[in-house]
Amino acid sequence: MLTRNQSVETTTSRVGVLFVASPLFSEAAATELIGRTQTLMADKRLAGSFQIADTLARDRASCAAALAAFDLDALDGLVIQLSTFCTAELLHEVLGAIGDRRLPIALWALEEAEEIVTNSLCGAQLWASTLTRFGHGFTLFLGNPDNAELADDLAAFAAASRAHGRIRGARIALIGAHADWFTNLAVDPWALRQLLDITIEQTTLVRFLEACKADGSAEHEGAKRWATASFDGGADEAGRKTLGKTYARLAAGLDTIKADAIAIRDWPEILYADDFKGTWGALGELSDRTVPIAPEGDVMGALTALVVRAFDPASLPFLTDISGIDRAKNRLVLWHYGVSPRLADGPRSLDAALKQETFPLKPGAITLLRLSLRADGELRIFVTEGEIEAEKSSANRAAGYFRPDEANAEGLIRHFMDEGYEHHVTAVYGNWADAVVHLGRQLGVRVDHV
Repeated sequence: MLTRNQSVETTTSRVGVLFVASPLFSEAAATELIGRTQTLMADKRLAGSFQIADTLARDRASCAAALAAFDLDALDGLVIQLSTFCTAELLHEVLGAIGDRRLPIALWALEEAEEIVTNSLCGAQLWASTLTRFGHGFTLFLGNPDNAELADDLAAFAAASRAHGRIRGARIALIGAHADWFTNLAVDPWALRQLLDITIEQTTLVRFLEACKADGSAEHEGAKRWATASFDGGADEAGRKTLGKTYARLAAGLDTIKADAIAIRDWPEILYADDFKGTWGALGELSDRTVPIAPEGDVMGALTALVVRAFDPASLPFLTDISGIDRAKNRLVLWHYGVSPRLADGPRSLDAALKQETFPLKPGAITLLRLSLRADGELRIFVTEGEIEAEKSSANRAAGYFRPDEANAEGLIRHFMDEGYEHHVTAVYGNWADAVVHLGRQLGVRVDHV
């Protein structure tokens, strides 16, 4: 399998910032705003994510010069600050330079409550209506460079733009198919290709397992990953040796697959094979790899994990079930396998059969999301934010209590089911709902923000 790119492995990306103005308004005021914007971009939330134009665009020639400073093919998005009112003449110049590139655009209007010096908001309205007539989507930022909330919004836009660039044209490897009778996870490859130019490259389990070969040294190194884990019934060293063998073999097989994300049918064939005991525990360790992996052949789960990795390459997204509810305490139980032990808040243990690896999830802010493709070909996104509580769940596998920030726990799961979402969400630590909302706007799809 050949990948379109390996951009998910990089941590650098850029959103361009272009400043446009009109000769009819104060150039000094526009220049002063550019200076304040440069100061804003040094904020730790934004540093490294933006490239600022070094020329103020006030006519076609200066606009072309400003755009020439960008490598438009390398940009993830473009923010256009209306430093003063500006006619659509320069918008035509911008769109001509962008051409057929699917580059997310944001318009930045300034806040003027009393004296109107720049008339930026009116200019943004002119540009917005023109973009709408061209059928081009956009995002609106409203605020001055010293606005703290604006910095958060810009950071979310940059994260969404990275994800937008990663998933369009991506290749998702499907090893086998979805798990037995998880027919709700089946995806129409042609619909996904039409929507996002995504290719699903499918291979058989037989071919994959033929590539799962490792030598003794790789197996020995793999066993070290369970050095601190305990094993029910004793036989710790034998358990580690078995897990190391499975980990090394699966890693070798995955090394042969070059894709942006991977969905694998891990059970029943692999999980219950004699040479792959401890498959679920091994998948937890393998989830740290650069290319995200979704178990149970969940293609959209793999795509969602790719989005998360674009938000933050250092994140450890994991597929999870919402398996329990505590209505009295307004919380849900997250529960699944294949979760990175780096997210554990307590000891790791494995059952005697080496099927289940158990540990509590660490407390902290967390986002649940899922890109979902309906049977009618509509793409939509579910997202909600909350926290994993410090109180530990007694459930086996990787588990934790999830308390929603705003939604009622029962209302959340009822809505999730009523809307027909598949029985998986992707979880990632941190607050990413704003980035998801921006991504939905960039893709032109519905976001279910609960």
